[in-house]
Amino acid sequence: MRKLGLSLLTLIVVAAIYYFTSGSTQLALQMKEKVDAQIATLQNKGFVVTAKEIDTKKEHFVITMDDSEKIAAFLTAKGMQTTAKDLESLKGLKIGVDVEYLADAYSAVSFDMYLLSLPTSFSSANVSEDDKKVLKQIEKMIEKKTFLLHLDVNKLGSGFKGYMKDIDEVIEDDKKVKLSMKSLKFTGDIDDNKLAGIKQTLKHIAIQQEDNGLDVKMDNLTSNYQVTGASNYDYVTDYTVENISIFADDSFKMTMKNFTMDSTSKEKDGLLSVTANSTLDTIDFKDGQKSGSLKSLVFDIQANNFDIEALSKLETIDPNNEKELRSVAQQLISKGIQFSISNFSVKQIEVDKKKLDGFTLTSTFDIDKSLDLSSLEKNPMAAIGAMDANLKLTLSSQLFGLIAQQPQAVMAMMLFAPKDVNGKKVYKVELKNGKLTVNERPVM
Repeated sequence: MRKLGLSLLTLIVVAAIYYFTSGSTQLALQMKEKVDAQIATLQNKGFVVTAKEIDTKKEHFVITMDDSEKIAAFLTAKGMQTTAKDLESLKGLKIGVDVEYLADAYSAVSFDMYLLSLPTSFSSANVSEDDKKVLKQIEKMIEKKTFLLHLDVNKLGSGFKGYMKDIDEVIEDDKKVKLSMKSLKFTGDIDDNKLAGIKQTLKHIAIQQEDNGLDVKMDNLTSNYQVTGASNYDYVTDYTVENISIFADDSFKMTMKNFTMDSTSKEKDGLLSVTANSTLDTIDFKDGQKSGSLKSLVFDIQANNFDIEALSKLETIDPNNEKELRSVAQQLISKGIQFSISNFSVKQIEVDKKKLDGFTLTSTFDIDKSLDLSSLEKNPMAAIGAMDANLKLTLSSQLFGLIAQQPQAVMAMMLFAPKDVNGKKVYKVELKNGKLTVNERPVM
């Protein structure tokens, strides 16, 4: 859904500001001509567009998503990462666009964008009788413009701001579901007719199902996306969520506090590198009579040397075509893949009111470019020689003692005893030159 929202937003923004570079001195009529010209070009970019002039300062457009291949190419060229596969399920989707020129001191052009009809795949002919009832209710929401996004583009064509209309709706079937969303706002920057960055905030979103007590909520979400280079794969993103809660009657409850994640994506010589760092203050859970919590979670990962052309092919090839899959997978590892977890840790664990110190895990995993995937059918063990891996798991003595009480863990602990290091239990696992060791003890 995030990709869909950003794709639609990018589509309209780019069409509106494509030629807006001469500032606020442009007349409404001149801007209207420019927007009309650019909207018309969408006909060649995979969309079907119809237009209606209201007056010299207002227009109405209907945009239908038609050719997912062309649309994906268009959005990619404008700085939005998406694929034809992502957009295929949206074929037939219709969007209404009301345009107003020079609406206020900030805006060169203002847009109201809203759903007019669902994609063809959602048509009543393709769903059950029960689903048809739900579809009728959604169609009524569409009629009253429940799903509406407002957008203002500034007079320099260098930025935009907007919001999505609050949602407070109930869908009734054999189960009553309440949907709510409050205060979704965004601002963004445009550079050389491409999306350069976008910031979004969302105060609240929830799905509540009354008959079984299901209640899923998120509060105070923020996100920031910034392009950092010429490639579509050069960007940084960060997300924060203050509260996440999932309740199901009184039998299951889980709450999460202060989730953050930031990631960096870079392309160099056709290869992709990605880093992601995540933190979570607390997870509290209750399942029946059992309860517990995790505090101060950290998860930091990095992946390098993924062939971008191969990644693109993976999104479009037939998953049943084994020969093609093997060929693309071979290309994917053609420069050697590197993956690492620099920190996966939990500072404290509480189980049934008993507090325990937590654990830390680090690991690296490399696949050498010499690995020949076609040889694995005859000799699966050939893969071992092309892989290097290291893993270090450090457990508090308290946590180790709790795990040791579980029947499933007893045999493993009898075979592989941990090392005692500074009062903690440590396991080191290494795979190198086809040999696997645990705490320097050979396994194979």
